[in-house]
Amino acid sequence: MKKTIILNIEYLGRSKKVIRKIEFLEEQTLDDLHEFIIYKTFGWDDPHMYSFFMDNKSYSQNRKMEYASHPEKDFLTGSKPNSTETKLKDLNLKKGQRFLFLFDFGDDHNFNIKVEDFSESKEGEKYPKILEEIGKAPKQY
Repeated sequence: MKKTIILNIEYLGRSKKVIRKIEFLEEQTLDDLHEFIIYKTFGWDDPHMYSFFMDNKSYSQNRKMEYASHPEKDFLTGSKPNSTETKLKDLNLKKGQRFLFLFDFGDDHNFNIKVEDFSESKEGEKYPKILEEIGKAPKQY
């Protein structure tokens, strides 16, 4: 059995709630999470750069809290952590913890992610998977 993490994802910036509850393997990366949210749960198809802000602050000044899709070097603080190399289990996430996912730096699609719970995978189940959907995903453009 593998460990899983249950995440509640809320799209910010709309008057109607758009929420997805998903279950992910802890072995999967932040990049896997990005792809599942954008391509599977929202049905968008145009790729863009993105970042996860573990301090829950959009465009955080703390570069160590930003896990970027294309981290660039900063001569003062070094590079940002890379989302493609970071597994969920390496983040030491706690139940109730919140972090921000920012997709497309031009349109600034913000998603509030909350760690709902932890569990174990079930035999024969495919992961990641959608557990619950509330509201219709907006169009990408």
